[in-house]
Amino acid sequence: MKLFLNVIGFQAVWFTCAFTVNLTPPFNVIWITLVTFGFMAQHICLSHEWRVESDLIFKVSLIGFIFDTLLIQNHFIYFEGSYPGYLSGVQPFWMTCLWLSLGACLNHSLGWLKSLIKWSSLIGAVMGTFSYLAGAKLGVLSFGSSQAVMATALGWALTLPILTLLSRNPPPKAEIQQ
Repeated sequence: MKLFLNVIGFQAVWFTCAFTVNLTPPFNVIWITLVTFGFMAQHICLSHEWRVESDLIFKVSLIGFIFDTLLIQNHFIYFEGSYPGYLSGVQPFWMTCLWLSLGACLNHSLGWLKSLIKWSSLIGAVMGTFSYLAGAKLGVLSFGSSQAVMATALGWALTLPILTLLSRNPPPKAEIQQ
């Protein structure tokens, strides 16, 4: 049941972001916030190791923030719902919500990646890029050029193995020997 809720929660966040980002503020932000934090609350409440999960979610969202911000700064990707003014070059709020949700999936519905670590670069390049292409089809982002798609694929090929390694349970604490 937890696995099912994890899959449904991530999909709910993804579709909420994809279909509400172009709505008039603040309604889009309210919907995205409610669905994302509802999923996060449910996920943390059902976690046996909520501190480990919270730490992983934070790390994944930070890596995602850096990844998307680099794509924006290099004019590879343009996101709808971006911030105005000085903040226009950083990842928008709704993408942060997607990265938070991805972090909540790595030990659960995406846990199978741990057994395929050698393939995670290829999986990231294909599936991560596919997700961005789907966003482009829905009109929530656009690629700056054909090289931007390749840059996104390369970024995901590097990022998914890192995320998968981060999701591995930490080694047990050494017992104090007397």
